[in-house]
Amino acid sequence: MTTATETPDAAEADALIDRALKLPPAERERVGLAVLGSLGAPPNSDADRGYWKAEIARRIEAVRNGTMKTYTLDETMDYLQRVVDEGPST
Repeated sequence: MTTATETPDAAEADALIDRALKLPPAERERVGLAVLGSLGAPPNSDADRGYWKAEIARRIEAVRNGTMKTYTLDETMDYLQRVVDEGPST
């Protein structure tokens, strides 16, 4: 895997990614989870709860003011049935 970036850190990241992708799936998962875990607050932390509380409030407001598209249960079930019948879109 290579990128168009030319910094030493980007080159090192590309080399790490290439090496990680050659690992067995269980080890790739371990590496991925370790990297993801380093990016922010652990799940269910106060910061995580605060983020989701704000996100829920934002979504509720978007539904109330009409800027978020909503679907009825029947529309959702019809869509899910089409996905099952046709398979996921690519």
